[in-house]
Amino acid sequence: MTPTIRPTLQSLRNRPTLHQVCEPWGRLELKLETEDTRYWITTEGVSKKTSGTPINYVIDYVTVEKLSEDGSWDLKAVYSPEAWKLSQAFDYCQILHQDLNRINAALETHFSWDLVR
Repeated sequence: MTPTIRPTLQSLRNRPTLHQVCEPWGRLELKLETEDTRYWITTEGVSKKTSGTPINYVIDYVTVEKLSEDGSWDLKAVYSPEAWKLSQAFDYCQILHQDLNRINAALETHFSWDLVR
C-alpha cells in the first residue's frame, strides 16, 4: 500500500461541502471522500476542548472515518489542527522511508551511479 499525504486543513476548508451534520453540539462538514476515507471539518461548535463536549465538535478539528469491510463508515480519529500537521509530517516520512528502501534494494541488486545521484 502506498501511503498518501493527508490534505492540508486549509485545502479541506476551501473544498465545497459534500454533506453536513448539524447537532446541538455544532456542525460537521464532509469536505473530502476518497475510496476508503472521509474527512470532516468542524465548522460550528466550541472554540477549544471543554469538559463534556465531544472532541469532534471543536472548531477546525478534523474527523476521519474509514470504510470498514462491511461497508459502513467507522470513526478512526479526531485531530486538532496541530495534530493534523504532525500527521502530515508522518505521511511524508513514510513516503521517504519507502523510497529509501526501494533505492537501497535496487542498489543491492544492481549498483548504479545514476541511482546513487
